[in-house]
Amino acid sequence: MISLIFESIVGYAFWSLFHALGPMIWFYPLNELDITGYEVFVLVVFTPILWLSGKLADNVLRTKVFQIIAMIVMLAGIVSFQADKTLERLIMLSIGLGAAILLKSSTWWSKDPFQCKESFWGYTIGYFMLLSSRIWYKSITPMWNDKYSNKFISTVFSMIVIAKMLSYLKHMKPVQKVINLRGSSTKPKEVSRNRSSVLCSVAYGCMCFLMHTFLGEVSVLSRYTVTGIDVLSPAPNPWGGCVLLAALFGFILSLYSTLPSNRLWLVSGVLSSMGLMFLQSWYAFASGLFFVVYLMSVWPTVAENAINCRNPGKCLFWANLVYLLGVFGMVWCTAYNFVPFGGELARERTYILILLASSVVSLSLMKTYQVTVPIRIKLSLPPSYTQQVTPTVQPANSEQDTLVKKAIFFIVLLGLVGFNFRDRQIPKPDINPETQQRGQFSALIWTFHFGYDNQGWPSLERAAQVLNDTGADVITLLESDASKPYLGNNDIAMWLGERLGMYVDFGPSTRDHTWGTMLLSKYPIVKSEHHLLPSPEGELAPAISATINMTGNLVNFVVTHMGNDRDNLDRKLQAQRLAELADQSEHPVVFLGYVTSAPGSRDYNHLLKKGRLRDIDSTDRGRWCEYIMYRDLKRLGYARISHSGLSDTELQMAKWEFYGDGPKVDNNQIVLPSEKVPDSVQFNKVFGERYDGHWSGRSHHFHMDTPKYFKAT
Repeated sequence: MISLIFESIVGYAFWSLFHALGPMIWFYPLNELDITGYEVFVLVVFTPILWLSGKLADNVLRTKVFQIIAMIVMLAGIVSFQADKTLERLIMLSIGLGAAILLKSSTWWSKDPFQCKESFWGYTIGYFMLLSSRIWYKSITPMWNDKYSNKFISTVFSMIVIAKMLSYLKHMKPVQKVINLRGSSTKPKEVSRNRSSVLCSVAYGCMCFLMHTFLGEVSVLSRYTVTGIDVLSPAPNPWGGCVLLAALFGFILSLYSTLPSNRLWLVSGVLSSMGLMFLQSWYAFASGLFFVVYLMSVWPTVAENAINCRNPGKCLFWANLVYLLGVFGMVWCTAYNFVPFGGELARERTYILILLASSVVSLSLMKTYQVTVPIRIKLSLPPSYTQQVTPTVQPANSEQDTLVKKAIFFIVLLGLVGFNFRDRQIPKPDINPETQQRGQFSALIWTFHFGYDNQGWPSLERAAQVLNDTGADVITLLESDASKPYLGNNDIAMWLGERLGMYVDFGPSTRDHTWGTMLLSKYPIVKSEHHLLPSPEGELAPAISATINMTGNLVNFVVTHMGNDRDNLDRKLQAQRLAELADQSEHPVVFLGYVTSAPGSRDYNHLLKKGRLRDIDSTDRGRWCEYIMYRDLKRLGYARISHSGLSDTELQMAKWEFYGDGPKVDNNQIVLPSEKVPDSVQFNKVFGERYDGHWSGRSHHFHMDTPKYFKAT
């Protein structure tokens, strides 16, 4: 039992490191919008090629001493979160992951069949631990959430390393015996692997890619299938619990010997992946759940086929190469406008990657292989299977099998409890009763940079504090879809919604190949629609049109991130479509958009004229991307707040009030000084006083000649 617990913690650390490398490397091309050279760090996944050195590998890489050394080096990757600089963290993380992959190859390909099986199931339990723990951390990997959690995990892992070292030193003599905490003290029978199969290796790589993409975190399926406000599609809380249960059900099905080779089941798995990519809303979500069940049901068999390959170096080389091609392929499918080659071919074709990966997994299972190192836990072993598969060694460890089952059931239960715990922590919307009574509200726009600051560190908690300080009633965050594997599988919308106690609308869906848009509101979102704006030349531009009930007053919000400034036709067509959305509104309108055009430009003027909108401050000529426009509302104030390194873009905020029964005359005169402005209208002084010019300090501060307040002429 103790040995299995140790392996589970090692497995948990492995998956945390394995999923962290992509987001860490992505930071550099994200900032430069180009290939930077730091992508070379992905080569650490090929450390298993050391196994190709022949006898040296057998004499060194399979030893207990090497395994302990690898765990010590892994610790460097875990504590990388404590590093001062991003590059230092990337280097430490890469070294730690390289050691973790070597350790995995050493234990999974051990000549002791008991260690092979125990290590595999320890890593599988560790994967369930990762899924459940991320529920408690609102989709964030605990190891990378904050420094306190990282220190705790580092301490626990250090204790495991010390315990392993003491156990090795204690039983180093006599050499002929192996004490393994399973109750056995005799030297185990060694097994040899004679098979070499590229298909099994490639299938294992496809499996890792698919699990990371769709089962890296339980909220991912919800973000792949969202179509409008959460009441019309499966919200990640609580429907993410169904994903965890689907993974558990898949594990249960994996216990049946013949299921992974059933051709109908294998074809159904491939079809379900396409249902996830092409069906709508609940149908897509149901297909996704089936696909998760399928993945977990064949996971032990796919891994067993790989483990029975003769050389772990060759096997993991092909597996990790295919995994990287899958992840890079997803980057190419979305960032096709910035990649150096093949962008047009890959454009918006993620479904091809998924189809190929799931098909390879199924094809590999249609063939029967000789198994000399069985690792699967089985409920039955039919005669037909016995005739085809004759294992050299069949470990008699039913007690360990029972422990594995109990552990996975308990971890899943613990994860489900996490949803209930989170629900109890969600604060009530912090609505100012004075502004509510006066019919006033505020809105804010910010390009969020996927929840990472300009140095590559997680910024969610700091961003939440800033957003809370603004007091904005409605917030739109652009570049906010981090559900992709190379962005951490993080659900930023869910995290901020629960942290700030606000209603959330996220969209378009992750499978739509945009960088994401979200709308947060203290007031109920009555309805919303997600839009993919015309983008014949460049990347797909997302938009959300939503209606929010401001205590009886309906307001339509149009929020968007338009295409790049170099894609002239895209921006022209997108401005036309956005103007139509604003013009068609029967209620007051607020436009919050990243327009990538200067004030007075073609697209800017088109939005104002055809959308029948007003600029919140037409005298502010120092803007380029973010704009706030409106209609049928009386403006009260406008502010620009420095980003302070949390993003590459400032925060912009505005305040309005509804027209009463009197004449609908807007406020057109700027009020100076601000002391003449009522307290209910003033922006939070935590951001300082009005500041002329660009604020370059480390704190968030008003700048660019704001805040400004308005009154009737």
